[in-house]
Amino acid sequence: MATNEELRRGIGTTNEANRRNIGKNNEAQRRQIGRDMIERRTGVKQVDDINALVKQPRQQRTMRRQEPRGGLSGAVGTGTYTPPATGTGGGIASPLTETPDTRTFHESIIRPSVDGAVFFQVRAAKTVTMTDANGAAVIMEFANVTT
Repeated sequence: MATNEELRRGIGTTNEANRRNIGKNNEAQRRQIGRDMIERRTGVKQVDDINALVKQPRQQRTMRRQEPRGGLSGAVGTGTYTPPATGTGGGIASPLTETPDTRTFHESIIRPSVDGAVFFQVRAAKTVTMTDANGAAVIMEFANVTT
C-alpha cells in the first residue's frame, strides 16, 4: 500500500498532467481571461467605444517649412563718405532778422473785454518775412487763431 505522501504526489502529478493534456488551448483561454479582466478594470474598451461615437476634435497641423528663396549671405559693407558742401542747404541759420514792412495780417475782428464794458480790435499776423544769417529769406505763415 502507498503512503499518504506518495498518494499526494500522485494526485499532484495527475492534476498537472491533466492540465497539460488538455493542451495549450486551456492555457490560452486562461491568459485571455486575464487580459479581459485587466481590460474591464482599466476601461480601455469602453473608452475606445465612446471615442468611436464622439466626433473627434480637429487635429492641430503645423505649417510646412518654407525654404528661403533668394537670400543674401551676410557680408561686410563698405562705402565712401562724402561730406556735405559747406554753406548750402541744411536749414535756417540763426539768428533771424525781421525784414521791415513785410508783415501781412488776417482780417481784424472786434472782441469784447471780459466784463463786456470795452470792445477792442484784434489783428493776427498772417505772414512774417525774415532773413537768416546766410542772407536767405525765411517766410513764416501763421494760422488765424482769432476766429
